[in-house]
Amino acid sequence: MAQPTYLALIGDVVASRQVADRAGLQERMETAIREVNDRYGDRIAASFVLTVGDEFQGLLITARGLARILATLRVAAFPASLRYGVGVGPLTTPLQPRALGMDGPCFHRARAAIERAEQTETRVEVDAPTGEPAFMIFATLSSAVRRQWTDRQRQVHELAMSGETGKSIAARLGISPSAVSQHLKAANHDAVEAASRVWESSIQSAMETPE
Repeated sequence: MAQPTYLALIGDVVASRQVADRAGLQERMETAIREVNDRYGDRIAASFVLTVGDEFQGLLITARGLARILATLRVAAFPASLRYGVGVGPLTTPLQPRALGMDGPCFHRARAAIERAEQTETRVEVDAPTGEPAFMIFATLSSAVRRQWTDRQRQVHELAMSGETGKSIAARLGISPSAVSQHLKAANHDAVEAASRVWESSIQSAMETPE
């Protein structure tokens, strides 16, 4: 019988030592992790947890909704930035309720991916048995686009990616709905969102392809 394939996600804070309010950041991340576990519980195999330092990790049964999960956590970290490593594969230890005390190719690949993200200064890397070239292209191009954004463009984009409407973003940030639209247009939000959907689908295909 084939082993189940999982998606392991490891995230950490970029240049965390330079963050002025480390305690505040950690509190926001704890709140966001609880929100992710509650909102996406039907897609989670092992709940997201903070691990060592500024790292956190979780285990998913599907890639569907991954972009929203990443955005939700990025919103909480703002103005700090996050990097992610995504690993696709099975477990070699029993599944646990929380994403701790487990081992297997999915976690090994997620660790390799986040180490590559740190080395290449990209914001999300994927390590999977198939599709590596496409994932590397997405990582390179999406990270290049992100570097061109202002902080406000990044904030508005991530709020929209997390599922908030333009009206709710405007109310939250104290700006007009038209300003929200302008920031999204300047950030090429529609193109990034469309690319993210294809990226997500490609990861899902990798999960469904036997090793």
